[in-house]
Amino acid sequence: MSEVADLVFPLAGHELRADYALPLWQALRALLPWLEQENAAGILPIKGGNLSDGRLILNQRAQLTLRLPQTRLGDAALLASTNLELDGRLHLGQPSQRALRPMAAQYSPLVVLGCADETEFLAACEDQLKTLGIRANVVCGKEQVRQDETAELRGYSVMLHGLSVEHALRLQQLGMGEGRKLGCGIFVPHRTAHAVGSA
Repeated sequence: MSEVADLVFPLAGHELRADYALPLWQALRALLPWLEQENAAGILPIKGGNLSDGRLILNQRAQLTLRLPQTRLGDAALLASTNLELDGRLHLGQPSQRALRPMAAQYSPLVVLGCADETEFLAACEDQLKTLGIRANVVCGKEQVRQDETAELRGYSVMLHGLSVEHALRLQQLGMGEGRKLGCGIFVPHRTAHAVGSA
């Protein structure tokens, strides 16, 4: 299992459309073409914003976080001081590295497993955890939709809790399902399993 860490860029800008994931991925891919072939790479949802009328309003804590193999952190750090044009300009500051945090509860706002309904999804989720060698309690939240370049990705928000340190780390490194470049299936620590469906 390759070593993975987060590269966190301060983000300066005003607002984005709420469904920014695809244009963000396209902009980053144009600047870092190797991202396309880097299966371990993922783009976490942007932190530091509030939704209002279909727009993500950025605040001073806004961050863009890339989850990458350690061997790619230096390559991605070249994005510092870059402007991204995403229906408004976003400026990337100087990044910092952050180690993965293997807490007992982990959350992903959207896991895509190609399932038609929640019952099928939960079964697929259990199967994938077994394949990954991860033991956890699963809480399924709201159905979510994200636009890919060719189709809609449908899935659910997911909380996994009761994870051991080893299994939480494995989950963060490997993720679950498809759409990692669009922020899907990437897990971050969460303090509680309460209200998973509301996020």
